[in-house]
Parts: sequence; C-alpha cells; structure tokens
Amino acid sequence: MTDSALAFATHAVGGFIAGFVLGVPYYASLWWNTQLFATGSAGKAIALQLARIAMAVTVLICLARLSLVTLLFGALGLLVARPFVLRRFGGL
Repeated sequence: MTDSALAFATHAVGGFIAGFVLGVPYYASLWWNTQLFATGSAGKAIALQLARIAMAVTVLICLARLSLVTLLFGALGLLVARPFVLRRFGGL
C-alpha cells in the first residue's frame, strides 16, 4: 500500500467514525427535542436545537480542516447513523 493510499484510507475511516459518533447523539437528541416541544418547554427545546446544530457545525469544520476526504466520509458517517438511531427510537 502506498503512502497516499494509506493516508486516504486513514482519513476516510477516521472521518466516518467521527461522523457516526457525532450522528448518534445528534439524531438521538431529536427525541428529547420533540418531548420538550410536546410538553410546552419551547425555550429548552430551542436551546437543545441550537446546541445540536453548533455541535454538528463544529465537528464538520474540524473535519474539513483535516481534509476533504475526512469531511466527506464524516458526512457519510453522520447519515449512516440516522437509521440506527431511528430504529432504536421506533422511527422506522
């Protein structure tokens, strides 16, 4: 394996894992967000929503600073986490 292929694989796997690890709490917090809105705690729900977005933007910016490959695979990991979390909370 050449150095460039190893670097690509390292960035791809690292980005995917980071995206997946980000995606699990990101999508799981949607359940809590819905519960807060349903119980009339709109202020807490909006704060949670802003925290979710800030967390995702921060992680994705960090991945983008590493490389484009890391960012793309991080976004893929974020998307792959969604069906796992939805299945856990009964969405699918």
